[in-house]
Amino acid sequence: MARLPTFQDKMQGAGGMTTGFDYLRIGLSLAVLIWHGIALSANSPELDAELWSGPFRFLPAAIIPLFFALSGFLVTGSLGRTRLHQFVTLRFIRLIPALAVEITLSAVIIGLIFTTLPASQYFGSRGFYAYFLNIVGDIHFYLPGVFVEEPSQGLVNGQLWTIPYELECYLALVLLAIATATRHRLAFVAVVAALSVALTVRVLLGHPISPFTHAPGRVLVLCFLAAVGLYLYRDVIPYSGLLGAISAVATGLFLQIPDASYLAAFPVAYLTVYLGLTRPPAIPFGDLSYGVYLFHWPIQQSIVHAVPGVQSWWLLILVSLPLTAVCAWLSWTWVEKPILVRKKPILAVVDRAWAAIPMPGRLVRERRKDEGQAPRTVGEAD
Repeated sequence: MARLPTFQDKMQGAGGMTTGFDYLRIGLSLAVLIWHGIALSANSPELDAELWSGPFRFLPAAIIPLFFALSGFLVTGSLGRTRLHQFVTLRFIRLIPALAVEITLSAVIIGLIFTTLPASQYFGSRGFYAYFLNIVGDIHFYLPGVFVEEPSQGLVNGQLWTIPYELECYLALVLLAIATATRHRLAFVAVVAALSVALTVRVLLGHPISPFTHAPGRVLVLCFLAAVGLYLYRDVIPYSGLLGAISAVATGLFLQIPDASYLAAFPVAYLTVYLGLTRPPAIPFGDLSYGVYLFHWPIQQSIVHAVPGVQSWWLLILVSLPLTAVCAWLSWTWVEKPILVRKKPILAVVDRAWAAIPMPGRLVRERRKDEGQAPRTVGEAD
């Protein structure tokens, strides 16, 4: 009987063209846009609540966990190819510039258009300046006098609730690498599994998860860490259609039952990697997923408040999708891609600055590429 290929076999056989992750990323970002279109449309609050608490809860509940698992698998590969200060720099240049642009546009343009306050009072308010703290992960959802009518409840960038958890994941990965925990893969995976069980027990003992909203942020962190564990075991874990199907079923079951959400971490991670290691044709227009994630919410809010005729969720989605796609393309073309193509000179500057810092023994050392190191994948985060 032929041996099943492992994750590592699939990665090496792809020759650096594991484009399944690119499709998964853009598909998930569009799913977020669609779901928020339902949540933000004027006549759909009841539908949103019914979908969360009904028999198809697992569909919206799986979107963000899959995103975090995708990130965990890919950035662990980036960590293996770089020193820690380089890894942090790469995460910074991938996330912060586009986020800074979106936050600035939301505060200066959208805020000025839709605020109920005079311009002088708006620009002079503490809330306006505090809003820019979003750029460093200190999340502020509100701008003074903006989107105050129902059903939006003033949320200018409601999608940003995931940013602190993403930063927490990166910080956890850096600290684990400093502590060499990622070199002990059995212990690492065992701890993540134990946390999944322990948090589930905590839920069952009196801290239930609401059935009317998304999975808690710690579920996302666990999905990220579970995917890190799969990357560490990439040379052992088989790439199996049967295991992919079992993971899909387990993901649906655990996320359908809110109080079982923490148990979904490893099924979510396996399903994500299984889909990501497929090899569809390359996407020709670049990675628009981050731009879609960043811009769709303020665009949908603007439509809801500026065009009273757009009341239904499906119409809001149809109107917001092309506008979001244009903004995402501009973000990729003029902000994200220009910075990413200059990452080597940026890293060179950071290396020189890091080397100039006097330290009595470096926490960070050059990491050599293992023989089994994964090839760089299309759209990979570094």
